[in-house]
Amino acid sequence: MKPNNINWKHNLRKIPDWILTKLKDFKNTDIIVACVKKISKSDIESDLYSHLSISIKGNKPVFPNGIVPIESIGKYSNWNINGREIIKRDLPMVSKTYSWDAPDWGDWSNGTHEVSMDRQVYQRDFMPPRLVELTIELLAEEIKEENLFVFKFSIRDVLDNSSKKFGDTLLLNLNILQENVGVVDVFPSNASLADYLKTIYVNWEILPPGEKDETVNRIVSGVGPISEEIKKRLIARVDLFSKLNPTAYIRGTSGFRRYFGAKFHNDLVAFENLDYGNAAYVMFEDWEKLSKMSRIDLLSGDRKGFIRVIHRHGWEKELKQIIKMER
Repeated sequence: MKPNNINWKHNLRKIPDWILTKLKDFKNTDIIVACVKKISKSDIESDLYSHLSISIKGNKPVFPNGIVPIESIGKYSNWNINGREIIKRDLPMVSKTYSWDAPDWGDWSNGTHEVSMDRQVYQRDFMPPRLVELTIELLAEEIKEENLFVFKFSIRDVLDNSSKKFGDTLLLNLNILQENVGVVDVFPSNASLADYLKTIYVNWEILPPGEKDETVNRIVSGVGPISEEIKKRLIARVDLFSKLNPTAYIRGTSGFRRYFGAKFHNDLVAFENLDYGNAAYVMFEDWEKLSKMSRIDLLSGDRKGFIRVIHRHGWEKELKQIIKMER
């Protein structure tokens, strides 16, 4: 049964631009759709991942090595199990005969006769079930305020990116992962454990630049419900940051989910908080450490390594000047 507390985006209409960019850098033509995700013990206990048969026994997660996702989780998972009929609207329509029984003289007690009618219909193709499996691995465990488990999820289907059907199959596999896990990524088939673990940051997730709507959706996914006012503010910030050509966007994870920012260099990051958006913070070489401090701790004493830009008249211009100067 599909959990009713899933809060991530359900489907992808197209292959994200950041994945297409990543694929260009792969030397290996064999690709695997996979991702690494930190999952809290409380999320597992709330049955958020019950559709993948992930549960907690004692303080440890219990899960299958592989599972064919259930059909009720989404349309791509449904197609994976039941196949899909595709209406070919780009081809000429063809004649199809429909037949049914009708009563003789309008009375079923007199018997029946067959009636037939021809109609013009679109041609259809049937894609058989693929029955691809989602594999699950536990890579690491972190004990902080609550237990966090680092899971690797991958579609057991090696794709050849030189194949003519690569794009279609890639989108199918990405959507199966998106429906079931809420995170997508791609890796060479020979990627090492270190390659996977590099995509996990202690408290921050690095998001490659993409279209504005895609960036906003990725920042808010997993955060939970947000108001229209906060979303409007986030869209405005993404607009502002995008004009400064960031190398990546940053989203907080775990206890930092309400934080987001833009990375312009390894030692130059601008941060904001979705709830307390009264100032932006431009941080330098110690940004990973400083950004984890509370606002009170950050502003107490004579701390260096950041510039606070209060949201007053002209603050956007001030932020732009700081970023350009520090770059």
